[in-house]
Amino acid sequence: MHPANRLPGNSSAIEAVGPRRRRVCALALAGGALAGTAAAASGAENEAFYQRASTCAAAMQVDQFALVARARAGEADVRPKLFDLTKLGFAYVGEAYLKGLRDPRGSDMLKAATAEQKDWPAARHAALVAECRAEAQKVYDNAGIWRWPIDSKADKRVDRFLSMPALPASSASK
Repeated sequence: MHPANRLPGNSSAIEAVGPRRRRVCALALAGGALAGTAAAASGAENEAFYQRASTCAAAMQVDQFALVARARAGEADVRPKLFDLTKLGFAYVGEAYLKGLRDPRGSDMLKAATAEQKDWPAARHAALVAECRAEAQKVYDNAGIWRWPIDSKADKRVDRFLSMPALPASSASK
């Protein structure tokens, strides 16, 4: 027996502290377990988001490159569409970054999604892009203060794409 438990008059106070400490420890352990479970759930949610962001970024990138090709072939009114699509792609990628996705894993996921979608029929691709644009618009709308860097980065990317020289007539038709 602990020496403090032998003191006269202290037995009831010490006995009361024991169960209280056990309850506090039990609550702390339960809280830790719940936090671990929440972290695991958050990790699973983030992983699902990374997969979806990669799938959508790959699909939207196909349309982005098609718009760039049209611009390089001389089409003049492509910029607003290209900016919008680039902005939505950056919104998805930025959100994945904020949730913890980093390179090289992010780039590897994008490459895998691109390879998976390579031979998809046009209708399946168009349906996915429509879903992804709606989802990415929600991500962008909820970005708050992060909209400015998204817009800025998208604007610079579009400027870089559009500053490329036009394709010669023979290669534009290929």
